[in-house]
Amino acid sequence: MDPLQFLQEMIRIDSSNPPGNEGDVAKLLANQCDQQGIPYRLSEVDFNRLNFEIVLKGTGERSGKLMFCGHMDTVLPGEQPWDYSPFSGEVIDGKIYGRGASDMKSGLSAMFLALEAIHQEKIRLPMDLVFLATAGEEVDSCGARKYLEENKMDDIEALVIGEPTKEKVVVGHKGAYWLEIVTIGKTAHGAMPDQGINAVEWMKPIMEVIETYKSKWKVFNEPLGESSVAVTKVNGGIQTNVIPDYCSLHLDIRSIPPQSHDALLNELKESIQEIVSKPNAPVVKINQLLDRPSILTDPTSPLIETALNIKGQNSVYGVSYYTDGAVLNPESEIPTLIYGPGDERLAHQPNEYVDIHAYLRSIDFYKELALTYSGIK
Repeated sequence: MDPLQFLQEMIRIDSSNPPGNEGDVAKLLANQCDQQGIPYRLSEVDFNRLNFEIVLKGTGERSGKLMFCGHMDTVLPGEQPWDYSPFSGEVIDGKIYGRGASDMKSGLSAMFLALEAIHQEKIRLPMDLVFLATAGEEVDSCGARKYLEENKMDDIEALVIGEPTKEKVVVGHKGAYWLEIVTIGKTAHGAMPDQGINAVEWMKPIMEVIETYKSKWKVFNEPLGESSVAVTKVNGGIQTNVIPDYCSLHLDIRSIPPQSHDALLNELKESIQEIVSKPNAPVVKINQLLDRPSILTDPTSPLIETALNIKGQNSVYGVSYYTDGAVLNPESEIPTLIYGPGDERLAHQPNEYVDIHAYLRSIDFYKELALTYSGIK
């Protein structure tokens, strides 16, 4: 199957998460391996949700392993109309369209085909090359967490993640910390507000405190950029003539080293406690929805320098989104390269696509990276 056809087949598989159904993508990879005689392992995460792993054995001259990693799920197509069906894999003007074309089935396919080419050419690297395709990255990284339950990362010397970077060499990403703040008051008749505790109105001073954190918590770190704080969702109220006893707010914090999520949470708790220490205040609860640390690799590490040399580039970059690297490598102990043919600006958008030439170049890049980094070149 040629590279273009292979990617089209993968895009035509609906692995939108929820529910995921990454097992169907894993079966495509498995069928290709069966045809090429490449050993692989499937690991069940949930119903029709699998992790897929290949360990391409090297000569053993180097004890560490190089890992290629990507996720098989995508976000939902959304309600906005597409010019081309999100699961068509249609080719128009040098682009392949479809959900996951950029994020990140093109990167996943390119890494797989690079490993396949190494196998077909009977090249034995000095070290093992691992290919890991995970389930669930778009929601809860269930596949990456399952992998850690079954495997250790101690022998992984370097990690490559094929997320969309528009072929830029990316050395890290911001952390993501999602919180839900809930105020619980007391209902009353809308004509007698003093008889109740208005959970919606009590959320206002909490939002005012959050507004101050937009500047107070701002940190800049090259190349990751600025940290950020955003209120992304507010729910509350029962009906017009009822004082609401419940209100919830979602907070999206994107952190930069050396920010500590625990420290940010403790500061937020202290500020809210001051607000609700007044009489007739609501009960406030803070729930953690997601906690993903930032990761950052030294640009002078051999992995990054190899990537820069292959690309003929001098600059490294950071990205705002998080990756499975936050689960597999939370302390940034493993040098990690984020590199893919997709354009991150197209991720989660209608009419998502990947440039075909960028996709084909990435296959060559991943192969060259494996050969050069492992010491064969």
